[in-house]
Amino acid sequence: MAPIRAHHKSRTGCKTCRRRKVKCDEDSPVCKNCTRRQIECVWGDPPRSPTQSSSQTNLRALPSPTFVSSFPSIMASTALDVQGIELMHQYTTSTCYTFCQETSALEVWKLTVPRIAILGDNAFLLHALLAVSALHLCTLNPSHPLALQYSCSALAHFNEAVNSIPSGDYRDADDGSVFIAQLLIGIYGFATSQSVHAPSDWLRILRTSSSTFRARLSGLQQAVVAPLIPWITGPLDLSDPTESCSPFPHSLSTLAHPLYGSPDVDEIRDAGVSATYQHSVCFLRRSWICSSYPDYHMHAAFFWLILSSDSFMKMLHERRSRAMILFGHYCAIMNRLNGPWWTQRDWNAELMAISSVLDHRWALWMDWDTGLSISAIQEEEGFLLEIFNSVMNVASV
Repeated sequence: MAPIRAHHKSRTGCKTCRRRKVKCDEDSPVCKNCTRRQIECVWGDPPRSPTQSSSQTNLRALPSPTFVSSFPSIMASTALDVQGIELMHQYTTSTCYTFCQETSALEVWKLTVPRIAILGDNAFLLHALLAVSALHLCTLNPSHPLALQYSCSALAHFNEAVNSIPSGDYRDADDGSVFIAQLLIGIYGFATSQSVHAPSDWLRILRTSSSTFRARLSGLQQAVVAPLIPWITGPLDLSDPTESCSPFPHSLSTLAHPLYGSPDVDEIRDAGVSATYQHSVCFLRRSWICSSYPDYHMHAAFFWLILSSDSFMKMLHERRSRAMILFGHYCAIMNRLNGPWWTQRDWNAELMAISSVLDHRWALWMDWDTGLSISAIQEEEGFLLEIFNSVMNVASV
């Protein structure tokens, strides 16, 4: 009779193996036995590192075993180490709720997007998701001992996402992974950039999301992210808010027109340049409308940045006065937005910087006031008409 091999009972293996009375290889968070049998791998207390003293405690709770076992395939991704799982937990329990509140859209952000992200070909989406989640953790408590670690992880995941996201004529299963990753990269860049309009990789990627959405719309309508489509296109049907303490500035209706006596009038005698400014004003008005609806704060932040033409963005980069005025009104909208964490910055400082480079001739269009009333708008209309009539009388003499 062959000798019975000695069996060393494991007291630190997973509960699943201990219940089945089999030896566990103690490979956390999912052991090989449970992986092979495709069953839930349940652990008790998180395994302690041999070098960790009993007096040390993790200041951030690790993800629950139930959460870990609900994503059995993510272990194949190098992005999802222990911290990656924590970041995924942060995303599904907190970060995704800062994107929208509409029920069907939120379900996609919370459940569908992580499920798509863990697929083998969608590592760029996983990195974008983890980047935003780590940045959110860092923002929530910047004095936390692990804040620097989260900040470094956020930047590393962001760079991976930017470098690996498909561009140009890519092929995918129309699962919405590229479009969602573009939005997440935009959120990260918006939150961290010194200036939201400066040329950058994140802004370039965000601005391509519109063409991605249009080109892939038929496929997206059949994909798991289809519930997002009404939320994405919803702002097109929004009406002007019935009550608002900050109406859309009426003065912008004259900004792109070559009225006699307007500053730098020669610039907008070019019909193409004038049309570029007019379109940007229309998109800015759409952002203003979205800012009055809490579920569309992401649209308020992105609509103008995405849809304004490349020609306009070039004018803004050249710091042309009319472009800077429109950017100033965008900053005023964002300043009044009181939006989620990733939209928070010192917008007043941006407005002061813009005001410092524009001279008094542009004062009529620099009405960043947040408390304009209907009567104030009527007075402004009368003032504009008075200026126009005065100029025409002088010209006739």
